[in-house]
This record gives sequence, C-alpha cells and structure tokens, in this order.
Amino acid sequence: MKIVKIKFVDFWEHWNQEDNFIVNTLKKFFKVEFSENPDYVFYSNFSKRLDHMKYKNAVKIFYTQENLCPDFNFADYGIGFEELTYGDRYLQFPICYIDERYGNAWRKMKTKHMDVQGNAEKYINREFCGMVVSNKDADPIRDEFFEKLLQYQFVSSGGKYRNNIGQPNGIPDKLEFMRKYRFSFCFENSSHPGYYTEKLIEGFAAKTVPIYWGDPHIEEIFNPNAFINLSDCESIDEMIEKVKAVDLDNEKYISMLSEPALNEEYSNIWENKQCELEKFLVNIFSVEKEQAYRRNRVFWGERYCELYEKMRDFYVFFFQNKLEVTAVKKLKKAKNKFVRVLAK
Repeated sequence: MKIVKIKFVDFWEHWNQEDNFIVNTLKKFFKVEFSENPDYVFYSNFSKRLDHMKYKNAVKIFYTQENLCPDFNFADYGIGFEELTYGDRYLQFPICYIDERYGNAWRKMKTKHMDVQGNAEKYINREFCGMVVSNKDADPIRDEFFEKLLQYQFVSSGGKYRNNIGQPNGIPDKLEFMRKYRFSFCFENSSHPGYYTEKLIEGFAAKTVPIYWGDPHIEEIFNPNAFINLSDCESIDEMIEKVKAVDLDNEKYISMLSEPALNEEYSNIWENKQCELEKFLVNIFSVEKEQAYRRNRVFWGERYCELYEKMRDFYVFFFQNKLEVTAVKKLKKAKNKFVRVLAK
C-alpha cells in the first residue's frame, strides 16, 4: 500500500486532523502518515496566517465548508460548493455529504414521506415553525424574514442565535427539536449557485416542510413540490405570502409533506457523491508527486504567490504580534507624511 505524507493547515479550531472524511477515504486506498514535511497539504480558509504558503513543494488541495471559490493559483486541486468543471482539479462536494456528520439525516430524509397519509392529523396539529441557527454570520435577509415571519406566527428558535425558548446554549438534538413543527426555517448563510448545506436535508429528515432560501439551482436536485422555495421571491412580503398559502391549506400542506425529497434522477446522489470523492482523491494520490502538480509554480505563478506572501507577512508582523494600537497609528501617520513628501 502506497505511503502518502499529508498535513492539514488553516482549518478551524475543532477540525480533527486524524479522523475526518478526507483521511478516512484516503485510508481505504493508501497508508496515511501525518508529517511536518508533507508531500500533500490540505488547507482551508480559517487562518489569517495563510500557513499553506509555507509549503511550496507540496501538492496543495483547498477544502472549504463556506461559500468560497478555490484560488487555483495557490491550489493544485479544490473541493467546495462551486458549480465548476476544471479538468481533474475540482470536486463539488457540499458539506452535507460528509457521512459521519450527515449520513443519518440523509437516510431519514429518503423515507420521510412514507407514513404521512396515514398520520395526516398528527402532522397537521404540530406547532408552526422551528429554527436552529448557531451564529449571526449570514445575509441580512435571514433576520429580516425571521422578524416578518414572527409577526405572522411565533417561530421557535432553538439555536444559540436568536434563541427565544429559554435555552441560550441551544437545544441538544436538532432533528428531535424540529420534529415538533410543521415547518422548518432553512436559510443558507448566503445565496449562490451550488451552495447548499445540511439545512434543507435536516428539515426534510425531521418530517417538516422546509422553508428554504439559498441556492437558486436547488430545485435541480430537490423536489420543488416538497418544500417552499423562497430563493426566487422578489420581496419579504412575497416570501410571507408564499408560506401563508401553505400554512392555511392543510390539504396542500399534507400533499407537500407526502412528496419525496429528491427528484427521481438524483435519488442516488448521496452514493454517487461518495464515489466521486474516492475517485477524485485516488486520482491525486495514486500518481507520483511530480505528476500530481497542477498549479503554475514558475515565473508568473511564482510572482503571484510572492505578492500574497508579502501581504501575509505584513499582517502577521503588525497584527498577530499584537503591536500597540498607538504604534500602528504612528506608523500610519508616518506613512501618510512620507506619501505627501513624495507627491511634492
């Protein structure tokens, strides 16, 4: 079994370097070693130090769980949300396909509609709508719609953000919480083609009718008859009216709840995405390292990276070392004075 030396840098604080979907997939085909002198570096977007730039001789793979596009001047390969075809250099693999985190929700989602018709009254008589949001970093439209929806009916917010049920640290089990409601509040942090996360999947898994805003192409994969898609609405008021039309019509509500979550041609998308991930990684790691490089590492490619290295070094020196604010102000004042002298 081929030995591959890897390292993860620029990831978020709680990323488990030794037990994650990337490592677990690689271990099916290779012997994985974690190294300070890696041949392959996986990096993300959660460090302002841009530590991945230290590893000039490594094959570099960018991975993100945010709405960001890889910069292929830095990265040989990328994994993210973008609807992008770029030879063998990119894989669209949204966060919701990570098995250890969302596999259970996918399995529940695929069977969510099967018992609805025989239990219609039980589903109709639930409370109005539940929401679980952990942070405020999102498009303002989420808060605007939440406030407007509250004026129509109470929305139970069980997450750490906008919690209104007396549990400021958030509920312990999202799916269990959401099952109590007819609707689930499923807004992405931003709207972009291809950017869809676990939110819609978990709304379906909890046997609710999701109220969704986000990916404008979401109906290509998910059945538009099974959820309320607000992505094409032109105003908040139009969004509210779309929700009310379903909420006030029990027959329409049960009809939507009875629909399968996925369009028929995408019924095996979960399994297909796992196969795509395996194929993508094997393609990178099965060849010799020199054959795996894809980025331009000479002349203009090198100069491009050097520019960002200088910007990174500036940030690290002035901010990571926590210079006194007054010292920074003096430096800016001196710089401005110097610029004025040059202008004369």
